Amino acid sequence: MYTVHMDPTGRLARMQAAVAEAGLDALIGTRLKTVTHACGAFCPWRSAVVIPAQGEVTLICPSMDAIRLRQEGWLRRVVGYSRDSMMATAAAQIAELELAGGRLGIEDGASVYLPEGFITRVEYNDLAAALPEAELVDGHPIIDRLTLVKEDAEIRLMRQAAAIVDHGHEAVAQILRPGISEKQIAGVAEKAMRDAGSEFAWTFTGGQEIASGPRTWTGACTPATDKLLQRGEFVLLDLHGMYGLMLGDVAHNAVLGRPSEEQARVIEGFTATCHKVVENMRPGRTLGEVARATREFVEQQGWSGFIRGFGHGIGHFGDEWYPTLTDVAIAGVSEPDYVLEPNYMQEIAVTANLPGVGGLRMERPLVITADGNEVLSKLPFEPYIVD
Repeated sequence: MYTVHMDPTGRLARMQAAVAEAGLDALIGTRLKTVTHACGAFCPWRSAVVIPAQGEVTLICPSMDAIRLRQEGWLRRVVGYSRDSMMATAAAQIAELELAGGRLGIEDGASVYLPEGFITRVEYNDLAAALPEAELVDGHPIIDRLTLVKEDAEIRLMRQAAAIVDHGHEAVAQILRPGISEKQIAGVAEKAMRDAGSEFAWTFTGGQEIASGPRTWTGACTPATDKLLQRGEFVLLDLHGMYGLMLGDVAHNAVLGRPSEEQARVIEGFTATCHKVVENMRPGRTLGEVARATREFVEQQGWSGFIRGFGHGIGHFGDEWYPTLTDVAIAGVSEPDYVLEPNYMQEIAVTANLPGVGGLRMERPLVITADGNEVLSKLPFEPYIVD
């Protein structure tokens, strides 16, 4: 049994201190990552959390889920909504805290990440109508900053989640052959990971991302299809699991048969770039410096026509995209000036897409240590060669 002891009291105290530091009386968080971070439980339905600078934190969820979340999470104040809207319920909690005329944070913005959970226009209007004296300001960076550096317990859970996904890959490696379908591969992976303790398959990505042949070089491959694998093809295997609310995301690759000369060139560039990303992810460097150094390496080797990347965020349920590993500043997406520090975690990634030849994808959770880093998945970067 893998046992990890979290520190919810410390986490909630840090969240409330950050709300106060931002000059807010309370944060009304609607993003999935914020709700998860605050309550420590699986919240699949539209929910919100009221985080006052002082006072008790409240989870607001559909009434049908309130009892379970009170039992499984660490927040004792769980309020269900049904006839009243979620924001009307949140406003009532704000009024109870005597903050109806205060400065309140909301989570506004946009993201390519489907279940992000930014406040909707209808929700904003409901909140503004219920709290006409309040000042509503965007406070979404608060939780983004708090979740960049992981707690020790979170890292232990992430290590287990990565091990579960590695196990799924090992199970898939045993059954790869011409004639099997992408959907069958996804099923084998899902069963193996569930048997090993996975709690959730990230349904917004199609569960398990499996692609073969021409589908590997499209850049995205969700969901797995009925396509049958054929000899000579690349096979992209991007598996997802969850353990203790922490997300396991490991992408690996295979080649059915000996690679052609063109395929071997793609594999060479891809594998070398994977190792270079790990080499560059060191404490004291900025995310922008890592991205520039890796891109310069790719350009020097003449691989820029088919290699790109180099990573995105990773963490607990809902915390999967911010920040991307780039030197371009994009609001709500990247933070190139962020200096890597111990316990910062990145989902490093490299993609190689060469139409007519094949595509490869590497994704691995990596945590920064005092003197370097640790790649949590123990799979090699080199693809499986299935003879």
